[in-house]
Amino acid sequence: MRKNYSDLFEANDDTTILFGDGAITQFAYLLEVNSFKTIAAFTGASSADKCGAWSSILLGAGYLDINLERYKDIEPEPSIQTVEKMIEFLKKVKPEAVIAVGGGSVMDAAKAAYASYQTGMPLADLFGVNKIAEKFPGRTLKKVICFPTSAGTGSEATPYSNIVDKEANVKKLIVDRQIIPENSFVCPEFTVSMSKELTLATACDALTHAIEGYLNINVKNELADDCALEAIRLILGNLKQTIEEPENYICREKISAAATLAGMVIKDKPTSLPHLVSFSWFGLIPHGLAVAIVLPHAWKYYLSSESVKERTLSLKSLFGVKDARKAEAVPDALIKFLKELGVECSLSKYEGFSKSLLEETAKSSSKNKVKLETAPLPVPADKSYDVLIKILDSASK
Repeated sequence: MRKNYSDLFEANDDTTILFGDGAITQFAYLLEVNSFKTIAAFTGASSADKCGAWSSILLGAGYLDINLERYKDIEPEPSIQTVEKMIEFLKKVKPEAVIAVGGGSVMDAAKAAYASYQTGMPLADLFGVNKIAEKFPGRTLKKVICFPTSAGTGSEATPYSNIVDKEANVKKLIVDRQIIPENSFVCPEFTVSMSKELTLATACDALTHAIEGYLNINVKNELADDCALEAIRLILGNLKQTIEEPENYICREKISAAATLAGMVIKDKPTSLPHLVSFSWFGLIPHGLAVAIVLPHAWKYYLSSESVKERTLSLKSLFGVKDARKAEAVPDALIKFLKELGVECSLSKYEGFSKSLLEETAKSSSKNKVKLETAPLPVPADKSYDVLIKILDSASK
């Protein structure tokens, strides 16, 4: 029996998801019962104002005696320098709670800054896996309260924070369950003002999260698999109409739900090769498009595994594939779906994607042994360059 997204949100033990109508009222109640006096709010430069989220939050907190301090100089793809400024802001404000109102960039930056502020750890020491848990075993940090205004990264439900290191020209990742938000307020109306381009790119990111998680046979998690299936169904069934009818609230609601579900998926079943190879491509192509373009080609590599092939065939009805035996038809159907949405599905069509860039990507990605070993079909270290460059070449045709 298929579980709907409301049931799946309820089953999430890590983050309380307050979804849709009434979320702002629930936020006001959270503030009241905790008797917060000073709150630090992180937003983008203008998106929180444009979509109505900031005015809604002010309204929700308006009748309470709360000092709401706002920092809004967070750029897309936030840098180490930006997060360090946010940490200094927190030291000055000394808040009792932190809220993040924005897309994945704002939420990721807020999670990193709040973790550094609470632990006293330099940002550089947070990069990697479970650095907070290792240094402070048994300690529980306060969590960022999230208000996503886009529908893609699922950062409102994940233990991840992606931050750009400008000097190294690469994204660096914090992975720690100590930064999973405890409360997230998902209001689909905040996404209505998103451009068609941003709607497409962020939804492609969410779709890739869901598919990558579902294909990850190395981790057994029934709830994550249920979330993945529902997220895939919602995006395949509603994204085209969402792009064609930007103010269609019903479709926006379903895409927002899918993005949060996909975040719940990758919380427990990490992403793999498409995300691995795209870490250094920021500024060249929207992240969501990058991972979605690479996914079908990595997927075909995974199909050498009989277990992955079986999983793939279980998706054929969602993708409208009638051939019950040909697993390759499912990633091909994904390419067809992306093209119908207007996605240019060849990396070579995007400025800056030269042969040398792809070769450098394959070389640098070969150093990430964790992602290689945990891929649905593990990539042998001595063959990693050959495997990755073949996938990238295929994604460039």
